[in-house]
Amino acid sequence: MDMPLYYIWYFLIGGFLANGMPHFIWGLSKTIARSPFGQKTKPIVNFSWGLANFIAATVLSIWQISVNNISGGAVIALIIGFWLMTATFGFGIKRFLNS
Repeated sequence: MDMPLYYIWYFLIGGFLANGMPHFIWGLSKTIARSPFGQKTKPIVNFSWGLANFIAATVLSIWQISVNNISGGAVIALIIGFWLMTATFGFGIKRFLNS
């Protein structure tokens, strides 16, 4: 049984949404935190990174919906991607904040 490619796209969309959330919130709260651009980055960098993740998720979602690749399995892939990224962040939060 072949897995349709759009499951992977929805998995990535969930990952973008989950990854964008902490960066966006830290940026809005003006908290200095780690981002892909360094250990202790300015809040505007975290805000921008979170916003970029949300924009990527939105663009990918619009593209996938426009080509009619939405099904129950796609929604499950999105939820799994979201919760795996959230769990990855949750399990590593002490190391993330202490460094």
